[in-house]
Amino acid sequence: MNFQMMMNDYLSVVPGILIAVVLLIVASMLAHYGRKYLIEFLVKTNFDDKLKAWGLARNDEESKAFLDTLGTLAYFVIFLLFVPFILNRLGLVGVVDPIYNMILKIFNYIPNVIAAALIIFVGNFFCSFVRQIVENVLVGFNVDRWYNKLTHQKNSSENGRQVAEVLAGGVYVLIFIPILTVALETLRIPTISQPIVEVLNSVMSAVPNIFVAVVLVLVGSFIAKLLSELLKSLLKTSGIDQYSKYLNFKGESQIEISTVSAQITRGMLLIFFIVEAISVLNLEVLNTIGQSIIAYIPDVISAALILAAGIIGSNILAAFLKEVSGSFIFGEIIRYAIIVLASFMTLDQLQFAPTIVNAAFVIILGAIAFAFTLAVGLGGKEFAAKQLEKLEASFNESSKNSDSNNKD
Repeated sequence: MNFQMMMNDYLSVVPGILIAVVLLIVASMLAHYGRKYLIEFLVKTNFDDKLKAWGLARNDEESKAFLDTLGTLAYFVIFLLFVPFILNRLGLVGVVDPIYNMILKIFNYIPNVIAAALIIFVGNFFCSFVRQIVENVLVGFNVDRWYNKLTHQKNSSENGRQVAEVLAGGVYVLIFIPILTVALETLRIPTISQPIVEVLNSVMSAVPNIFVAVVLVLVGSFIAKLLSELLKSLLKTSGIDQYSKYLNFKGESQIEISTVSAQITRGMLLIFFIVEAISVLNLEVLNTIGQSIIAYIPDVISAALILAAGIIGSNILAAFLKEVSGSFIFGEIIRYAIIVLASFMTLDQLQFAPTIVNAAFVIILGAIAFAFTLAVGLGGKEFAAKQLEKLEASFNESSKNSDSNNKD
């Protein structure tokens, strides 16, 4: 009786096992042919060449490996579809339910994935179309030529489209970001899409500020260039460049005061506009750095004026002393003494380690005074000895005269 019941149990399981085996064979065959035909379809549609064009593969071997990966993925997807039915026929209901729920969720997400992919595909096509139009319009307006004129640069692009391509690429990104945001929201996977969407929204909200900052920098560059050239022409007209020779140690005019002043003015104006552009971006760290730089500019200007005045004054005074005294060494000593003094004053104005600078100045000044005293002392030793001998002789003679008068 027990044997009969056991046989009945076995026989009742056999049909399920046979059906499971048949399903397993069918799943393997369908997965195999699905993989094979998918790879053949991709090869016939030149998908491997598109992979190399998109930069996803560098050669034929990598393209083939990519296609094999897609085929293997298709194999497992097809096989996975049959797994719940196979397990169900084997009576493994507890194992089937989690797998079935997982597959059901995957298939529920497939429409969202297809919709997101379609949005990205159509959006990419639209953005590429707009980018091409913008690029052609900018090329028609000779944007690269105007840019090269403003920056005094040679055309580095063979077809004259470098700046146009960059600007058109910026337009592409600005249009594509909202499309990408919509595609991510279509997936309805908050854990993945929400952080990315928040980042993209932050980028889009910063675009107006970035645009204003770029405009400020461009306008500032133009104004700085215009005012620096105007200042340079005014200084040249005033004849101030004739004093440029005094800015060089040897008295040669290698740099021009007008050019240096114009470049400094241009740099200062650019710094002001760049700091203002950074403040528009609301970047706290860079804002603090920019404000510190602007606060330090008066010290830099004062230091530059002190150093320039020291160099000019030293050259003028050295030339005058050489002409009056005829001593080259004396003029050079005065020149370098004034330059050293001006250098220490410059460092002190720049607040560059003031304690060390002041201590070094005192040490150098004391060393010079000691050296001068020592040199005078050693050089005047013989002179002092002769004067002391004369004084002693005069004292002895006066003593003898007084003694003779007393005897008389």
